[in-house]
Parts: sequence; C-alpha cells; structure tokens
Amino acid sequence: MRRIWLGFFVLIFCLPNSTMAQAVGGNAVYNFINLPYSAKTSALGGINISAIGNDLGLAMYNPALLSEEMDAKIHLSVKPFYADIQQYDFSGANFLTSKKIVIGWGIHYVEYGTIPMTDMAGNEMGSFHPNDYAVQISAAMNYKQNFTIGSTLKFIQSNYGMYKSNGMALDMGLKYHSSNNLSQVSVLVNNMGVQFKPYQTQESVPFNIILGWSKKLENAPFQFSITAQKLSVWDNSYNDIAFNNAEGYKSPATMQNLFNHLILASEIFIGDKFNINMGYNFIRRFDLNVQNQQNFLNGFSTGFNFTYNRMQFQYANSFFQSNAYHHFTVMYSLNRN
Repeated sequence: MRRIWLGFFVLIFCLPNSTMAQAVGGNAVYNFINLPYSAKTSALGGINISAIGNDLGLAMYNPALLSEEMDAKIHLSVKPFYADIQQYDFSGANFLTSKKIVIGWGIHYVEYGTIPMTDMAGNEMGSFHPNDYAVQISAAMNYKQNFTIGSTLKFIQSNYGMYKSNGMALDMGLKYHSSNNLSQVSVLVNNMGVQFKPYQTQESVPFNIILGWSKKLENAPFQFSITAQKLSVWDNSYNDIAFNNAEGYKSPATMQNLFNHLILASEIFIGDKFNINMGYNFIRRFDLNVQNQQNFLNGFSTGFNFTYNRMQFQYANSFFQSNAYHHFTVMYSLNRN
C-alpha cells in the first residue's frame, strides 16, 4: 500500500503546472465530474464528504468514506434531465482482507441525447450523440486510530462529435471519526488533474478543496452536516461580465461570498430502515436567483432512502427555478450475511 501512495504522490508532482490551476465559476473543463453520484448526495445539497454511515454513493466522491462494511456492494443511479439528457452511475466496492484495503470502482456517465449536426449555413448533415464519462478506481485504508485515508484515480473522456478530449484527475481524502462514532470530519482535495488531449486549447480541470463535518445526536434521531467547498478561492460565483453589465448584476458582498462556500444538510432517522434527507446549497441559490427569476425553493434539496432485505432504495429532488430534478438510486449487497 505504501508503494501505491508513493506512486500517487509522484503522479501529483509530476503532472504539468495546469494540474493545480484554479478554475471557478464554470470556467473549467469536465464539470460533469462534479455532479452528485447518488440520490443521497443530491438530497444532502450536492456535496457531502463527511456523512456518518456506509453509503457507497457518497464514497464514490470521497474515497476516505470507503469502509469494510461496503464489501460486495454495488450501486446504480439514474438522473434524468430535460431534452433527453441522462446521467448514469454504476459502482461497487470490495474489501481485500489480506491487505486490509477497500477497493472501489465505478463509472460516471452523462449523455446529451441526439443533436443535429449542421454546417455554417445551417444545413443538416446528420446528427451526433455527445457524451462524457469518467472511469475511476479508488483505494482506502485505516491510518492509525480513528483515521482513514483514501484516493481515487479517474480517467475522463468527452465526446462532442468531431471534438474529443480526455484527461486524468486524482482525489485525495482523509477522514477522522470519533471513538463513539457520533462525529466525523473529512477533508478532500478533489480533481487534481490535467487534460491529455484538449478540444482545441488547454483548459483547467475543476480543482476543489472541501472540508466537511457531520454530527449525529446520541439521544435523538438526527444527523447534521456542514460542508465548505472551493476553499482555495474566495469568490466562487459565476462571473459573466457582459451579462452583469446588461442586467445590472453586482458581485457578491463579503458575507455572501462566505456563505457561498457552504452547504448545510440534515438526516432524520425513522427507525432502522428509513430516513429523510435535506440540504441547502448557498452558491446554487445565489447563482439561480438572478434578477426577476427568484424562486423560494432554489438551493433546497430533499429526499429519502429505505432498506429492504439486501437492497436500499434512494430518491432525491433538487430545485432549479421552476423545475425539480429527480435522482434515483438502488444499492444491493451481494453478501447474504
């Protein structure tokens, strides 16, 4: 395992300078890899790296959440958007007993339907089927008492007709859980990567530093989480100068910039088999509440999950203006015990 980690660190420092380039506010390539991998993640605000439990979908985003209890579990998620856009996620985990290592694997796939192909005069020349996908492999192990370290390596491919691009990204996560398992803290360095083949010019991968804390109440059926993202930059809002000038839109104030880094989430446990999930994403609400298009529900997300025998079902919806996008997840344990 030490050799694996040494190889990961060598990879980080040997990648080109663009690996650590900062790209915010939509100014990055491969942004689809930031989409939530599971319905529970969607319900908890889109990003959660610290929730207490054994959720394989959350572990596909933060490899430090991989645990021995996820052995022989598989996960399938479907998230339909409008205009025939679909997102699919399939992943699994295996515990290597002799090495004391948990291995995770998965594919994160987005397709954008069928789009007409035209020339400069608007004449149709057929159609094409654009898509993005990332294939990833993760590894996690316990490090000293109450600590888990994990890493994910992702190969990324984008296909937009004649325009194709590929690259690679690396995630490094560290998790600490309290001895009573009622508190958990995680830090994730997300998407350290580079384009191998750009569309035309070299672009930055959506690098992110994330810190999360979750607290489960001992004598009440509640868990609360707070996640801070984009910690390497101050103003993480989308900045379109032409739009801002035309609409009289102002940059966020100091306090708004602070809150735009935060995502709040909670879970309510109703027995051992059912729980309700809720989240609030500040930057999503700020970006969606443009002039004359505000919606009270922007930034909110909700969902639930329940377990039946060896299967777990998850559902979530996230609010975007007048639309609610749905996310469905099924997890299945191949082990009978």
